[in-house]
Amino acid sequence: MERVKPPRSAFVNFPLGRQCGKPNDPELQKSILKDALDLLTTATRPGEIRHLPFEWGAPFDWKNFMQDLAKMLEEEGTEMQEWKPKD
Repeated sequence: MERVKPPRSAFVNFPLGRQCGKPNDPELQKSILKDALDLLTTATRPGEIRHLPFEWGAPFDWKNFMQDLAKMLEEEGTEMQEWKPKD
């Protein structure tokens, strides 16, 4: 986010694809969304990046990312989409 330099942004240190929290945890998801929206009115400087205080509860491990992704997709009842750049 620092390289892109958005006007303001909220950072949650959660695994990729789960920035709004764990599946089936609407209270956590609402809290994250409220805090992120609050940043729109409380940011004090251009380019502010606010680290939100939420914790995933387990360390994120890049080595197991694909396994975690497969589990997430299974929980959500969806399949992995193949991404290919446009020619």
